[in-house]
Amino acid sequence: MDNPFDRLDAGGLPPGKAPAPKPEPKRKLGKVNLRYERAGRGGKEVTLLEGQWIESQEARVRDLLLGDLKRALGTGGALEGRAIALQGDRRESAKAWLLRHGFTTNL
Repeated sequence: MDNPFDRLDAGGLPPGKAPAPKPEPKRKLGKVNLRYERAGRGGKEVTLLEGQWIESQEARVRDLLLGDLKRALGTGGALEGRAIALQGDRRESAKAWLLRHGFTTNL
């Protein structure tokens, strides 16, 4: 098949835009398990973020991750041992945030 644009004269036209640089591939930080819990908490809903990646990090790194999640999701939370607890059922919104930031999840 003939391409109709092959016959056009491009003389005198300014050069086109340079191609955009390719974005760097997102690095995979680790797998985070999301778990919803209500038992033993007086009826309060909590989303727990656990996993080997979180447990292997220093408390400072877990605290920074907790702060970022709380700001992004507009919720409260705390460190519970080596896990991160977010107030409410935040499984879907936490999963979306984690995936955007290079984590993998179990949901």
